[in-house]
Amino acid sequence: MYRRSTRAISLTDLPASMSDHLARHAAERQLELGGARAWITRSENPPGTGLLARALGRRANPVDPDAEHHTAVLLHSTHLVVVTQGEKRGVSALSLPLAQASVTRGSAIAAKFGVASEDSGITVSGFPGEAGRPGTYFVGLGADASGAECAAAIEAAIVAAKNPR
Repeated sequence: MYRRSTRAISLTDLPASMSDHLARHAAERQLELGGARAWITRSENPPGTGLLARALGRRANPVDPDAEHHTAVLLHSTHLVVVTQGEKRGVSALSLPLAQASVTRGSAIAAKFGVASEDSGITVSGFPGEAGRPGTYFVGLGADASGAECAAAIEAAIVAAKNPR
């Protein structure tokens, strides 16, 4: 549904609103982010292609309130941090200890229902959820070299955290 592109960044390259929110989030959790690896993905929600979607001015994902949003993924030595920003959705951040996390390539929901998904990215689970079940979060990534690098780095960090030497 989305057109995505991912690139590696330094933390100083984050937009100010994302950087400020990230700083507050990290301070509340006593995370020092110096040395963290970071990537940012621009996700464009293009206009719908169907006749009805075009007539009503709907987007490819009509549930998403934003025509475009950005997702930053930070790989800290002990945590995975995700910050999302969109014009209407605002800015939010969540984090998870790597040792608690699990990752699946692609959309776990699509896989559960046996539906092919063209969205590239990863599904991270282990966040606090409801009814005793872990929460999940889909991190959309570009189908480019930086998106693949981000997914591989997260997978390797989670495996290393769960299997210390």
